[in-house]
Amino acid sequence: MSTACSAHNDHPYCPATPGDSRSPCPALNALANHGYLPRDGRGLTATQLSSAIQEVYGLSPVFAALLAYGGVARCGTKGKLDLHDLAVHNLVEHDGSLVHADAAPGEKYAPINVDVALLRQLLETSSTNYLSLKDLTQAQVTRQASSPPLHALQSLVSKGELDLIMEVFGVRGSDVASQSLIPDETVPDELVVPKSFLEQWLGEERLPDGWRGPSHQTGLKEIFSGVRSISSVESEESPKPDL
Repeated sequence: MSTACSAHNDHPYCPATPGDSRSPCPALNALANHGYLPRDGRGLTATQLSSAIQEVYGLSPVFAALLAYGGVARCGTKGKLDLHDLAVHNLVEHDGSLVHADAAPGEKYAPINVDVALLRQLLETSSTNYLSLKDLTQAQVTRQASSPPLHALQSLVSKGELDLIMEVFGVRGSDVASQSLIPDETVPDELVVPKSFLEQWLGEERLPDGWRGPSHQTGLKEIFSGVRSISSVESEESPKPDL
């Protein structure tokens, strides 16, 4: 894992330092690590959050505002929040995260550090160098089978989070070769996420090398459509044994 600053356009990646505030959300942590949000992750307003989310991840203004203002209202104080405020268990954070351990019984805050074993379990869902929507869904089914059950809203949110990975980092199979993202491998002509993207975004909380930004804007319509697709795939999947 990188410990020094490295370039990504005009927003170099610098991992969090002692005293910086971070959350269980890799999307927001990456924005702070690259300076799209204040690098200390403290005193953030909904306007700052919404603007950064739109700029980097291509969310629609309405969707970005819904997430930002909702997060500040739910977890913040006096219209601002530190990223770690989002780690309060069962406010917006929930068990069954793809790469974070569940909150320990009685703990106020959920873990914010990436669980290396869970990340490996996710990446080993497929034998290819990418994950499809089916692979991601299978990974989530397997992960959540070993966690406390989610209530209906948490389940919906977790599917939305999964779809956002595909919406933001998904690359068409027909574009993979031209972008040299997955060399020496035949990729079906569907949206897939290169594992290299996930290793960096989830594992290091940095914007992935070779990522050209989202191919489209993601709004509520796209998210609800993606959630329906995930629900359909989920009904066909069963948990795999922990790796």
